[in-house]
Amino acid sequence: MKIGFCAKPEQIGPAAAAGFDYLEPPVNYIAAMTEEDFAACLRAVRGAAIPTTCFNLLFPKTMPLLAAETTDGEIRAYLRGALARVREMGGEIAVFGSGKSRNRPAGMSYGDAFRRLTEVTRLTGEVAEACGVTIVIEPLNRGESNMINSLAEGACLVAAVNHPRVKLLADYYHVTAENQPISDIERLTGIAHAHIATTAGRRVPVAPDEGYTEMFAAMKRTGYDGLLSVEGKTDDLSADGPAAVRLLKKMWEEA
Repeated sequence: MKIGFCAKPEQIGPAAAAGFDYLEPPVNYIAAMTEEDFAACLRAVRGAAIPTTCFNLLFPKTMPLLAAETTDGEIRAYLRGALARVREMGGEIAVFGSGKSRNRPAGMSYGDAFRRLTEVTRLTGEVAEACGVTIVIEPLNRGESNMINSLAEGACLVAAVNHPRVKLLADYYHVTAENQPISDIERLTGIAHAHIATTAGRRVPVAPDEGYTEMFAAMKRTGYDGLLSVEGKTDDLSADGPAAVRLLKKMWEEA
């Protein structure tokens, strides 16, 4: 199991020093860079000790994906530029969380919102395929989004989109925040990427938790062979990072 850390690309050096296997930076941050800034970022990443295999925060919060005024053309143009940069940086996976972007607008029914989100996600999958990137849907807790709040809803979206480049992610923090059964990882025939943080405070995990073991065991029973990204807060990455890497790799082996 390779363990990564979610942070901006400026943190790739500290993340490598802490023992992480890769960095997972935000797409929207990369996409907003000037050409000059992106070129400097690309040089830094290519010279780093670890790769940027995965990316998160696919869309900027200023792009309301389900609103009538946001066109397919706008979405496609953004994705082409953003995912081209992701691929240039060596990215293979882009996480579609972006809770504010995918929120259901006031007055829109859930059915209409789901149908529109399906269209947007299919479009996203098409652009991702052209860029050689896989999109993973991240179910978020209801405090962060009003659309796709469970693994089951995420699996339904993946099924409705029916595109080989659109798959499902499980985030331990969101699963537990919504009191979902971790066993849904098995019931829904598996996931393509995973995030982890403590339930309390969404912090970098440095102490054992029975829930981690349960999640890892469910992932193993589906034959999971992907990555695990730590998406949590820390006051001292140099101390918490190595502790988290040791803990999670040990718990994965023992699950």
